[in-house]
Amino acid sequence: MQYIVIIGAFQALVALWLLQFREKKSQSNYLFIFLLSAIAVHLAIKFVIFNFIPDESIRQQMNTFIGVCYGPLIYLYTLSRIKKEFFIASKWFIFIPLFVLMIAYFTISCVFVILNHVDQKLLDLYNNFSLYLIFTINLYYPLKSIWIAGKAKNENLENIEYDVITRVSYCILFMELGVIISKTLLYLYPEENQLINLTIRSVAYFLLLIICLLIVRKSLKTEIYSPKITLNNNVEVIVNHNNHEENILLNTIDYEIKFSELWQKMDQSVRQKQLYRDCDLNLDQLALKTEINKYQISEMLNGYKHKPFYRYINEYRIEYFKNLVEKAIERKENINFLSFAYEAGFKSKSSFNRYFKEIIGKTPSEYYKSSTHENKQHRFEISA
Repeated sequence: MQYIVIIGAFQALVALWLLQFREKKSQSNYLFIFLLSAIAVHLAIKFVIFNFIPDESIRQQMNTFIGVCYGPLIYLYTLSRIKKEFFIASKWFIFIPLFVLMIAYFTISCVFVILNHVDQKLLDLYNNFSLYLIFTINLYYPLKSIWIAGKAKNENLENIEYDVITRVSYCILFMELGVIISKTLLYLYPEENQLINLTIRSVAYFLLLIICLLIVRKSLKTEIYSPKITLNNNVEVIVNHNNHEENILLNTIDYEIKFSELWQKMDQSVRQKQLYRDCDLNLDQLALKTEINKYQISEMLNGYKHKPFYRYINEYRIEYFKNLVEKAIERKENINFLSFAYEAGFKSKSSFNRYFKEIIGKTPSEYYKSSTHENKQHRFEISA
């Protein structure tokens, strides 16, 4: 078990380094930084306990409080990737159980240090309370994250984000499944208490290691590639997209050199073939239809044009919708906002209303009223 713990702690530190120094500092990345930090601290504490605490009841039975934050962190990450204006501070209350268990954990530790022996009743009370609290929270939030991510997958959540959310959530759920399995086995084979606890804990620590690997994989997939570009066979330009704010101008020049022609090719294809009218269009499908690598598309959108995939596609959909409305006004035809939205490529009324307000600054009905007024005024000026 000690080997799994130390490997997992090291893996968490490596993944933490990748997020801390090689990715942009969005609030969602900070949440993964907190998650990796929690895993590293969790496994480091366990390593110290297994190697330096002689009391067997502490080594094998005492739950670590940090595990209660895994579910809430993946839940907050999910919300931060889906809701553009999401603020982590608005959900501060979901960390109350963490602080409660932290106080209880250090209280038990202090009692152990002062008395130099374990108060078994106090330890059992803490273990039972923490076990059920961690189990409930790490069951509820991962399930909720999977459900939310599933609903948003085809609207404003890219596949790579969906994959990491669901896989990390499943790992947390499997960890909590171990609680049910261990309780069942202990009931059936109480004499194998030590072996069962050791096995279940080893599996849990292995799953923490898997979570670290999943985050590393996601980080490497989304990491901005920095190749060299040769100009006039003499000058080499290193495209570096991880600079700080003071290098924004240099990055813009580098992106222009790297992506100008490729962007025109993709954007022209989207406009001429009206790819945006496909309501199920996602990054993978766009890459397939334009014959451009999806990671290059993602880099062009986020680094070169500073907009996420669905913002880019929905801007074209809204422009198409506006053209339909303007033509209908000119012809004095009846207008059905929802049918026009579906024709433009929107999949649901809620996403259409949300993006229209976000991009245009007005609701569809407000836009229609202003367009009708402008059309009447224009006709009056012509007749005058």
